[in-house]
Amino acid sequence: MSRVLRVLTAGLGVGVVVTESAAVAPQCSGGSGNASCPSRGPQGVDLMQRSFVHSELAMAQHLHGDYDCDGDGVQDCGKWDYRMGMCTNQQMCGHLYKFPDASLDRSCRCRRCPAVPGTAFGDAMLNNPEQAGAPFNAMSWGLFKTWADHMNTCAPWVMPRDDTALRNLLAYAREKGYKVRISGAGHSAGGIVTDGQNRQVLVLSLAEYTAPGEWEFGIRDMPNGSKRATANAGWTQFHLFEKIRPLGFFVPAQTAGYFFSLGGIVANSVHGGSYRAGFIHSYVTRMRVMLFDGSIKIIEAEEDLRYWRCSFGLHGIILGVEMQLEQREQLQMYAVKEKMSAWNSEEFWKFIKHTAEADLP
Repeated sequence: MSRVLRVLTAGLGVGVVVTESAAVAPQCSGGSGNASCPSRGPQGVDLMQRSFVHSELAMAQHLHGDYDCDGDGVQDCGKWDYRMGMCTNQQMCGHLYKFPDASLDRSCRCRRCPAVPGTAFGDAMLNNPEQAGAPFNAMSWGLFKTWADHMNTCAPWVMPRDDTALRNLLAYAREKGYKVRISGAGHSAGGIVTDGQNRQVLVLSLAEYTAPGEWEFGIRDMPNGSKRATANAGWTQFHLFEKIRPLGFFVPAQTAGYFFSLGGIVANSVHGGSYRAGFIHSYVTRMRVMLFDGSIKIIEAEEDLRYWRCSFGLHGIILGVEMQLEQREQLQMYAVKEKMSAWNSEEFWKFIKHTAEADLP
């Protein structure tokens, strides 16, 4: 048996992918019809039947069938985006396999959420704030789900556009008795934001948020000659890189991808950091935050910052972050393959400590 380890590095960050090549098991002598030989479905059936965690509420019977979500006679679902690896029209559709679905397209069905009056799930102000005349300026992004569509819920996903909208949304939730959960890019493990079981939960995102002044973006010089950048916490790393890479700067650590939100990276240990540099949130030197009552504070003392790092949104909403920068003119992402003669802890850690940490120029 041999295993191949592939290392993806971006800056100082390293990700390891392990694949296995095992001996081929003997063929069943009785053929596929033999009871001792399990019958295998068509190619791709394992992907179609992949395990998803759906809230029971989200799986309630839909009034208009599996593919016409709003009953207007037009099919909203039933199409799989093979490039993105998920159903198209994510606001309405999610992956739900039903036997005997013969394709991934057929498994893309309407998200099933009963509009129960008096709950966050059934509140038109949350599900369609622009058309319902909500007292907060926000966009709806359908219902909360995780990035790979393995956690579907009925919780409204609301995206306020500024500080006033955030305050008004919090006040509205407090008046109605709703619980507010905060999401980033939705890359957290299922259930961390919400498991979809509480009908009084709404999910807040900063994806449409615009911050005031330097907290949207700014760079300041420090007395020691270094630089720091302030950025909207709703931005992804890609948004930040778009600003700082042309200037020759980078953050001291790196996660596995550029699509995580800055607020999410700070409030969680999303895909970690890098071997020698640690977590990205350890390089945050200031935060602009909103508390439950809508008040805004600037957090800059280390004794306070340490409690906001990896806080999972329990203290409040992180609106903006200031990060240390370092000069790095070149950045390269590359793959390293290593074939191991044996699969054991000694060989594995030899690979991790030497090949994976080579930090080649």
